[in-house]
Amino acid sequence: MLANLFVYGTLRPESAYPMARRLQAQAKLLGRASAPGILYDFGRYPGALFQPEHRDRILGHVLALRNAERLLKELDAYEGIIDPASGFRRLEIEVRLEKGGRIDAWAYGLSEPPARARRIGSGDFIAHVRSGTPRPLRS
Repeated sequence: MLANLFVYGTLRPESAYPMARRLQAQAKLLGRASAPGILYDFGRYPGALFQPEHRDRILGHVLALRNAERLLKELDAYEGIIDPASGFRRLEIEVRLEKGGRIDAWAYGLSEPPARARRIGSGDFIAHVRSGTPRPLRS
């Protein structure tokens, strides 16, 4: 089973969320990475629409999961993919490592473009939050 995870929002190492701290203890950081697509601001968390041919990049990190099967079940619940109405799903993507090379990883992304949300042009949710950029539109 694929045991790498691409994180781009509340699960990134810089995040103060409890699940991010849990991942730090349960996974090995492989490094900074990016994936093609569009990143959206939903307020307290982002949503990524991964598109292999898109020229914009979503910035994050790749983690090698220990005990991947158990941890992915917990992450599925955390990300809300148990409920199809959440709009999120777990998918396999190819990411580009900052230090060079490419790697396959799981990621949690949007099933379709959101009806109303602000696009994060930088592709970096943590930098976006730290900049104090206005919060998203609500539908």
